[in-house]
Amino acid sequence: MLLIWKRQIMLHSPFARFFVLTLIATALFSTSAQSQEIPEKPTNSSHWGFNLTSYLWLSGTDINATIGSKNKSARGSFIDIADKSRRFPLGFSGRFEAHYDKFAFYLDGNYMNIKLRPKFDRLGEGINSETGIMDYGLMYRVLGANASEIQNYQGKQRPAMLDVYAGARTIWMGSSLTVSGPLGVVNRTSKTNTSFTSPVIGARAAYDLTPNWFVLADANIGGFGAQTVQLTSNLLGAVGYRTSIFNVPTSIEAGYKALYYNVDKNGASAAQVWLNGPFLGVTGHW
Repeated sequence: MLLIWKRQIMLHSPFARFFVLTLIATALFSTSAQSQEIPEKPTNSSHWGFNLTSYLWLSGTDINATIGSKNKSARGSFIDIADKSRRFPLGFSGRFEAHYDKFAFYLDGNYMNIKLRPKFDRLGEGINSETGIMDYGLMYRVLGANASEIQNYQGKQRPAMLDVYAGARTIWMGSSLTVSGPLGVVNRTSKTNTSFTSPVIGARAAYDLTPNWFVLADANIGGFGAQTVQLTSNLLGAVGYRTSIFNVPTSIEAGYKALYYNVDKNGASAAQVWLNGPFLGVTGHW
């Protein structure tokens, strides 16, 4: 009886009532907070990440070539080439990357077809020139988020990115010249095809200016005498904007790209070629 009486006094005391009310309020607040808490967006648990880029490269040329005992050079912007062509130059450029954590495989290809008008229309169809450039190799992400984490950075500024890579560059060139005589009596076509492959090493860096805007730079060098390629190099600089199309993370890039190669230096078929011009690309990430 004495114990029950003491408990009743304690429950009826101001301190006891305040303590009990505090416990009840704390429990109610905790329950309310838990019911209103918004769960975090689950992170991507996959190790894989992919991106595909389609870009338009409006390349001009600067060529210095030796054919036999003669040395010839040609220079022109993309506008000059289009003006001298029988039709608008055709071309396609694309890049694919498959990432697994910090490692990746890349494949970057360019194809250009140009049909130049002859000096005199009655003497033939002119020159038909085709060029294919394929870069491929392995890449390693030194700094930055993995490609599989792209979904976690939607609308957020990403950490600086640095990739290093090693691979090869294959260049194929083919051309044909058709010459016609008066009234089409003589019609002769001559063709040449050549290709060469050389090792390439390089690095790529990207930095976010804002959650949407970023800058990108890519540079590589190769050749080292393989298959008579003394030197080949590629430079790329771009500004990009990140958005989303049909819930797919997408980026739009615009910049300048230049490619150089020096083949068979001082040889009978030596050639130094600059391909350079602006480009515009769209990349999808998943």
